[in-house]
Amino acid sequence: METVAALFLLLVLGIGIFSLAVSSTSAYSRIYDGQNLQSELRVALSFIQMKIRQNDVMQAVRVEENPVNGGPAIVIRETYGDEVYETWIYQDEGKLREALMLEGEAPANELSFEIADADGFTAELDNNLLNFSVWLDQEDARLKMESSILLRSER
Repeated sequence: METVAALFLLLVLGIGIFSLAVSSTSAYSRIYDGQNLQSELRVALSFIQMKIRQNDVMQAVRVEENPVNGGPAIVIRETYGDEVYETWIYQDEGKLREALMLEGEAPANELSFEIADADGFTAELDNNLLNFSVWLDQEDARLKMESSILLRSER
């Protein structure tokens, strides 16, 4: 009888330790995945902010509808030598993308490179204030980050 009781207590203790290990592992995975998603969004916002600040000259930054999927795009006009280029920053197929095109040419995913994961992107230019946001959809929620940049060159 004592042996059966000891085995029963050992079994209950083993099940408790096993369930604690499983729940700790799943909690760690959720936290790790959440930090990865936040990191992707921070990379996207940081990239956009850097590009805007590098090219904050008169009439160089605008927001347009991107021809790839009709969503918003930030378009930055740059001159290299005698050529005028436009850098398009837009979201498509779960990625925030950048495409460097000759002025007047439309961007395409084949001609762009991926900046970061993003399920959505918005941008609007109100006078000289550029507001933009990037988000990732999770199973139970949406993780979204927003930023604003006051364009000094537009004043």
